[in-house]
Amino acid sequence: MAGFSSVTTATTATEETAGPVAPAVEDAAPPEERRSKRRQVLLGAAGGVLFVLAVLALLAVRYDRAHRDDLLPGVRVGGLPVGGLEAAAVQARFDAQIDGDLGDRTVQVVAGAATDTLTLREMGLRSDVAEALARARADADDMGMARRLWHRLLDEPVERSYDVEFSVQRTEVRSALASVQSRVARAPVDARVDLSSGMVSIVPAVEGRYLDLTAATDRTRAAADLVASGKPAPVVEAPLIARRPNVTGFADVILIRTGENRLYHYENGVLRRSYVVATGTPRYPTPKGNFQITLKRYRPVWVNPDPHGWGRSLPRSIPPGPGNPLGTRALNLNSPGIRIHGTSNVRSLGTAASHGCIRMAMPEVEELFELVEVGTPVYIITGPATAPAAATPQTTFGDPNAPIDLEGGG
Repeated sequence: MAGFSSVTTATTATEETAGPVAPAVEDAAPPEERRSKRRQVLLGAAGGVLFVLAVLALLAVRYDRAHRDDLLPGVRVGGLPVGGLEAAAVQARFDAQIDGDLGDRTVQVVAGAATDTLTLREMGLRSDVAEALARARADADDMGMARRLWHRLLDEPVERSYDVEFSVQRTEVRSALASVQSRVARAPVDARVDLSSGMVSIVPAVEGRYLDLTAATDRTRAAADLVASGKPAPVVEAPLIARRPNVTGFADVILIRTGENRLYHYENGVLRRSYVVATGTPRYPTPKGNFQITLKRYRPVWVNPDPHGWGRSLPRSIPPGPGNPLGTRALNLNSPGIRIHGTSNVRSLGTAASHGCIRMAMPEVEELFELVEVGTPVYIITGPATAPAAATPQTTFGDPNAPIDLEGGG
């Protein structure tokens, strides 16, 4: 029993030495507060993630905008790999081709005997690279920002190609052809009568010509576009348009040389026949110059041309018939009172005997009347004097041999 007591005493001493035992510690915060704290932690983490995402999104937008003019990886324009380059740099590459060898390529144009060589540059060579770049940008816009970033940041090629064509400008091609036009253009020249020798010589007409500018422009432009695409082009045959002169020749020409009192009739520049005529006296000379027949009169009526002067003693008019001073035919000229007409006073032929008109023997004026038409040119010159001028005789009206010129009227 004593041993038992020892043990008990020892135990008690130990307990007393250790002091009282503390109860178990538990979380004093209520459950609702603990849940609130967890929500705050989660919300803070989510907010941080959202902030990071917002920052990343802002950076992505800024990056996309900053590279909006950069072509996506893998893009080819006009056969050139241009991914990652700015559109302006690509435009400059193609502009450099126009300013360089491509613009120096030529087209040969032949128009008649003229040949000219035109460069593509002076014909306004242009490229449609701007349109190709616009299509590339539109395709990138349609792709969406996420895909664009994916291609840009990962350098993932899009494998898209845009053709570029070079062409010349129609208005500038037309302007460039002006040098050809100036070299081939020739105004038409009318046929004319040359009297420098004292006789009639016909200077032939010259046909005018000019470049068919519309057709030449179309042909040259088509050839230039072939050259711009790298293909060979044939020589351009620029068509010419002929322009006829107004006067191509003379079916009939009448030449009167008062110095020899002769009339020459030419057909197609060749002398058909000459006639002895009477011309004006020194007091009433036949006018010199270039005239034409304005009226053909068959059996004309004579009208007194000066009823108050030299014709005051003569009738107001004389009907057709044997006593008519104009004979059976008269050809009026565009000179007041001047006619080529018949006369029965054959003795006056070959002399200066009229009041300015040109007298012919009746059968001869009737022959000439049938050969010439209204509009026939009549040239009156002095020419050589081969016969002396006759003095103006004083005779009475009605004498068929009287050389007084009454034919000025009518």
